Parts: sequence; C-alpha cells; structure tokens
Amino acid sequence: MDPTYAGAFGRLKAHETEFLSPNDFSRLIEAKNTNDILSILFSTFYKSDIEVFSGVHKGAELLNMSINHRLILRNRYALFAAPTPARDLLRAYLSKWDIENIKAIISSKFMGYSVRETEDFLLSFRDIPMGIFAGPMTHEDFRNLMSKESIEAMVNYLTNFGYGQFVLQQMDRYRKSGDVSFLLSALDFHYYSNLISSVRFYNGDEGPVIRYVMDLVDAQNLFIILKGLDLKLEYERIREYFIPGGNRSLSALQEVYSLGSIEEVAKRFQNIGNLERAVRSYISDKRLQLFEVIARADLYGRYIPIFRQQALSLSYTLSFILTAERERELLHYIILGKDYGLDNSKIREMLQI
Repeated sequence: MDPTYAGAFGRLKAHETEFLSPNDFSRLIEAKNTNDILSILFSTFYKSDIEVFSGVHKGAELLNMSINHRLILRNRYALFAAPTPARDLLRAYLSKWDIENIKAIISSKFMGYSVRETEDFLLSFRDIPMGIFAGPMTHEDFRNLMSKESIEAMVNYLTNFGYGQFVLQQMDRYRKSGDVSFLLSALDFHYYSNLISSVRFYNGDEGPVIRYVMDLVDAQNLFIILKGLDLKLEYERIREYFIPGGNRSLSALQEVYSLGSIEEVAKRFQNIGNLERAVRSYISDKRLQLFEVIARADLYGRYIPIFRQQALSLSYTLSFILTAERERELLHYIILGKDYGLDNSKIREMLQI
C-alpha cells in the first residue's frame, strides 16, 4: 500500500461534502427556470463559483461557467492528491476535456465559425460555455490554436502536444474528401489508445480501474458499430477506428458488425447490462446521443460504488473524479431541459436517475 493515499483519502473525503444530494437534485428538477436553479445552487458549494462569474455573465451561461469551474477545481484536487506515478493515468483520463475542446475548435473552423476563449473556458460560436482545461494544453496554447488560419496549421500545431501525429495521418484523406470526421475520429483514437497505455499496476489493487477502462473502450467501439450500421458503411470504412484493448478483440468486433442489424448486435450484448440497455434505447429512439448518455450513466452506476470501497487507492481517487463528472453532466441536462421547456418527467429520464 502506498502511504501517500492515506493523505489523499482524507483530503478528498473532506471535499465529498461538497457534492449535491439527491434532495438537491429533486429541487433542481422542480425549479421553474434558470434563475431558480441559480438560487438553489447559490445555497450550496457552488456559491463561490457563481460569485466568480456573476459580474460578467447571466442566466444559463453563468450557470454553465460556474458548473465547469467547480469541475476544474475538483479535478485538480484529485490529480494532485494522487501519488506521482499514478498521475499518468489520471492525466490521460482527464485529457478528454482537451480533446473535446480541440474537436470543437477544428469543427468550428471547418464550418467557418469563430470560437473565443475567456477565463478557464472556451465559448462556442453561440457563446455556450463548453471548455474545460485539464490536459497538457494551457490557456495560451488554446489561444495559439484558435489563431491558426487553417485546419492544417492547427493540426501541425497540435504535434507539439502529442495530439497531432495521429491526425496528420488523416490529412490526405481530409484534403481529398473534405470530410473533417477523419480528423475528429483520429483524435478519439489517440485519446483511448493513450488511456489504455497509461493503465498499469502500480499499487497492486488497480484491477477495477483496468476493467473500467476496458469497458470504456467497449462502449466506444460499440458506438462506432452502431454509427457504422446506421450509415450503412462497409466494414473496411470503420475498422480502423476500433480501439484495441477492450474486452472484445478486433476480430470479435468484426463478427458483431457482420451481423448487419442493430437488433442482432443488441442480442450479442444482452449479457452485458451496462451496454445492452444503451443499445436497447438506441433501437427504440435511433439516437446515438441517448446511447452515449445511458452507457455513461450505467458505467458510473456500476463503477463509482466499486471504486469507493477501495479507500486507500487509485480507485477511490477516480471515484471522486467520476462523481464530479457525473454531477456536472446531470446539472447540464437539467439546464438544457429547462431551456427547451421539457416537463420534469422528461428531465428525469434524461438524467437516468
């Protein structure tokens, strides 16, 4: 056992009191509008985050800024609480926020929109706060990236951070087809490949973390299968995007894809609850976004309790990160639901709680 985790457990345990309770979420779901949500959150640990941005932002933008800010702080608590050797995995996991920012910037450049950066966040072309800085790229790095005049210049700049080498391999295909999805898929491939390579035994009790990462890879590969079947693509068109290192080999993924129908794919996943439920939802609604929502919700529900049982370990640190991530996601869905005028029962369905 690494004694460093004893101090980490104490510090993170103290911060656990900041998480919202089920009663808090019930009140938020019943809120009439964003002003009511702000009022409720102002009575929680989000008060300090709201105060940071209330001078220049209002309404839903203020809410999203404050919620993102709280997640950044929690991620930092967790990252610096872990022993140095264990931080490689945490950095690899948290780099997904950098990947999402990069994808948003490239997509906006492709569509001819501008993206601006303020404080700790990126604002999309509709001024929706969506950025979180957690990986190796700094604020200045993102400013430099956004200043590039072309997508090719952006990709060249990303080679300084290890992100560009995978994307460069797809530049010829992008130039010939004008399809930016080649570049975005390469970024996803880089993220999962780096995460897999960062998972290793350090303290001897990282088994649950390794299984979680493998299940994440399975969920991503299944997403690729569903997307490919929905678009009626040949296997050769999607096979390069499968991520090795999950519970299923690449040959097994090919076999599943060859079934040719989403219903048959669902049957193959009927014994794996965290993915089968998500597939079933896709069969009913044909929405890949809902598949992702349910897959994430079930992975959170399955692994957070397991991780929390291992107090003096990397698992507990990751449980803190996942709990913070889940809370942000739930708050985002509530705000989105109120903005779109959804009834409370529909919002509860979105939250999967």
